[in-house]
Amino acid sequence: MEKNRDRIEKLSAAMEGLGLTPVASRTYIYLLLCEGHQATFEQIVDYFKVSKSAVSNAIKMLESTKMISSKTMGGQRKRYFSPDLTSIFNEHTITERLKVFFGILDEIKSIRQTKDELNQELEEVSLLYKMMLVELPLIMERWKRTIALNKAQP
Repeated sequence: MEKNRDRIEKLSAAMEGLGLTPVASRTYIYLLLCEGHQATFEQIVDYFKVSKSAVSNAIKMLESTKMISSKTMGGQRKRYFSPDLTSIFNEHTITERLKVFFGILDEIKSIRQTKDELNQELEEVSLLYKMMLVELPLIMERWKRTIALNKAQP
């Protein structure tokens, strides 16, 4: 993994731009690149030489956003963390996040009850998210068909 240290730093900086903490970003990229695409809590702490609390918070963030999952093996107490791309790009997960987000925007708009520029922006963004909810199932279906076609081609 030492050969990937610079790449982890570079790629995790981009992930930070998406709102992840530095340790969460590095942990996620590490899990994508490490052998077997899984690691224990201790392996992550040892690799990054950061506090257990920082790694614990990063793991909680990544699990809550469904970016990683964990499992135990053979009755061991150790948990093995791995990236969970299927969960991130699952239609249900995306739909639920969109519903929560535009629900918040709608509630803020109704609380404000002000006809100003911000409420106009809230209305426009809310419409975008509602359109995304309608279009998402179509996009996901096309994506699945594309994957099936790519697998069928030699």
